[in-house]
Amino acid sequence: MLKGLFKFVLAIAVAAIVAVGGINACVVLSANPAITTLDKYEQSRVASCDAIVVLGASVLPDGSLSPILQKRVDAAIDLYFRGVAPIVVMSGDGRESNYDEPNAMKAYAIAQGVPESAIYCDGGGYHTYDTMWRVANVYGAQSVAIVTQKYHQYRAVFDAQGVGMSAVGVVSDTGIYDDQAYYDIREWPARVQDAISVWTGAEPDNPGEAITL
Repeated sequence: MLKGLFKFVLAIAVAAIVAVGGINACVVLSANPAITTLDKYEQSRVASCDAIVVLGASVLPDGSLSPILQKRVDAAIDLYFRGVAPIVVMSGDGRESNYDEPNAMKAYAIAQGVPESAIYCDGGGYHTYDTMWRVANVYGAQSVAIVTQKYHQYRAVFDAQGVGMSAVGVVSDTGIYDDQAYYDIREWPARVQDAISVWTGAEPDNPGEAITL
């Protein structure tokens, strides 16, 4: 009996591993053609881009951007001044008055010369899928340039395309971070979760009211 139970559990484990691996492969392979680096970026590819979307990351206790987030915002600023899009959407966790990723990103971008009128703060971007759903369905964007690191781009581009937008992923930097292994491993279950959200057409818990860019 124990031997039979072991075989059953093993079969379930193998099936789960195959499913997770298959879904990850689907996400990566479908998104990869739309991902490029800042240096290789061709402006003509997004001549009609509605918005540049910057995905949030941690903000330090003093309100400054973490290195990983600063790289993202710097790349978005570069794209903005190249004329890629008239709007930059800063999306992240803005639920707490003492922790607000989008407004920290906005303040940094304004200090670098981006007009305040060109920046939209999306404080409801708690998850990557939420951000893309909101950019498409709340802000009404049809085409976007997404700025984040390479490991994150597969999921971000997949989500954006999954909610109906034309998307190009611009890798913010090619650096390897101290916690890179953690980031890479975390993406595996996150891609599965987002793929399920895309395939089921899930809505965020707090979708918000429509806003015109």
